[in-house]
Amino acid sequence: MSWWLNWIILLFGTVLVFVIYGWLSPLPLWLDRHWNRGNDIGRPLLDTLVITGLPALYAKLAHTPWPGALIPITFFLTQYAVLSGRFLVREFNVAGWVMLHTTLAIWIVFFVT
Repeated sequence: MSWWLNWIILLFGTVLVFVIYGWLSPLPLWLDRHWNRGNDIGRPLLDTLVITGLPALYAKLAHTPWPGALIPITFFLTQYAVLSGRFLVREFNVAGWVMLHTTLAIWIVFFVT
């Protein structure tokens, strides 16, 4: 498969995962109902694993060239998913730190393995 077709599939798939997971999945609603107190850790962790981890996994398995370009794309999508609707206290809250650490861990594992 040519590199540009691989990138088109990757970008389309990333946006599709973001839309389907964010709007149609019953899982985030379930987490809101059952983990009211743990939403600062559990939901941002799950959001980051899905929205950043799945595209990174595809990029790794498909040997996509220039995978570093995927970092800002997934970072901004994940940041929107995790921090939208949250009030940031002292510029950042627990959810933001969970998102940052999980994103960093995903990309370290991506480039090390």
